[in-house]
Amino acid sequence: MSVVRIGFIGLGGIATRGHIPALASLPDVVLQAGAEVNPEQAARTQQRFGIPKIYSSYQRMIQEEPLDAVYVCLPNFLHYEASSAALAQGLHVYCEKPMGLSSKQAWALMTEADRRGLVLMPGYNLRFHPHFHRARRLIEEKRIGKILQIQGIAAKPGPYIGWDPKSDWYFDQRNLGVLYDQGSHLLDLLLYVADLDMESVCAVSRTSLPGLPVPDNIVAAFRGRNDVIGSLNLAWGAPANMTMLQIHGTAGSIIVSDGYFEHRTPQNGGSDRLATLLDNMWEIISQTGRSIVHRKSSETTYFEASRNFIEAILGKAALRASARDSVKMHRALEAIEYSLQQDGSTEWQHVAAL
Repeated sequence: MSVVRIGFIGLGGIATRGHIPALASLPDVVLQAGAEVNPEQAARTQQRFGIPKIYSSYQRMIQEEPLDAVYVCLPNFLHYEASSAALAQGLHVYCEKPMGLSSKQAWALMTEADRRGLVLMPGYNLRFHPHFHRARRLIEEKRIGKILQIQGIAAKPGPYIGWDPKSDWYFDQRNLGVLYDQGSHLLDLLLYVADLDMESVCAVSRTSLPGLPVPDNIVAAFRGRNDVIGSLNLAWGAPANMTMLQIHGTAGSIIVSDGYFEHRTPQNGGSDRLATLLDNMWEIISQTGRSIVHRKSSETTYFEASRNFIEAILGKAALRASARDSVKMHRALEAIEYSLQQDGSTEWQHVAAL
């Protein structure tokens, strides 16, 4: 195979803002077809990106089109069904996060992909941000010593405020609110950056709007392997638009987000602090420039994630976001979900081992 023929299942915001522009920058990809139930959205996307053929049913598309792989870009509660159907057709799958709504679903997808020898990649694109990769490398090199505490924050504007005009599906109870939206991203980052192996959790939630059917603010305390303790803070409705990790060890600390990086050690002198300030000043200047000049897809985490997916299909690279990690992350999500269902109980919930 020299060219990978791609079909899109869902042509909404995440496809048109992230994945399709990223794939357009890759030389060994052909965007073959797309499936979208909204005819107006389908027509707009086809005209904008020149997609050769559009279907109203993804089932028809994967049966009739000569595809090699699909991107699943649907509401969360439809990820498992669409990914299962694509794998059954012998197609490689990039599944937007989360990879289903339970560890059982994620496990089933992983085992089916393995059985068929197919590439299955969950859409955790934040792994591909250089700041988080840099933090992972420092921890692997034992530069902060033994990890003691971890704090993770995902504070986002949320549906309607910060995303697409038609974001009502986020509030569907089947999607499980901010926990499976931003919580899955944050837990995956902790797994990737700090090799977190969560053992037990205790969580509380609140809703910021009367009558909201899903929680939009969650705090969870956790205990992990090797005596690591920490907390997760998840919020919709926060204009800060922040995903940040603070990782504290016996030899130093790392504070990292998509817009900030700092490595603190007891030996940090003026030169180290100056280097951090200059590094972040450059990040601010770069972000400001990208808000004026349209950012190229090759500069985004979506591009790096798509390149990794395509190279894995072609046998040129190993996946940097694996289905097995997704199963592990789902088991932590399930423990948090169960804790929330206990309505404020301080009982710790066990996280099932993989």
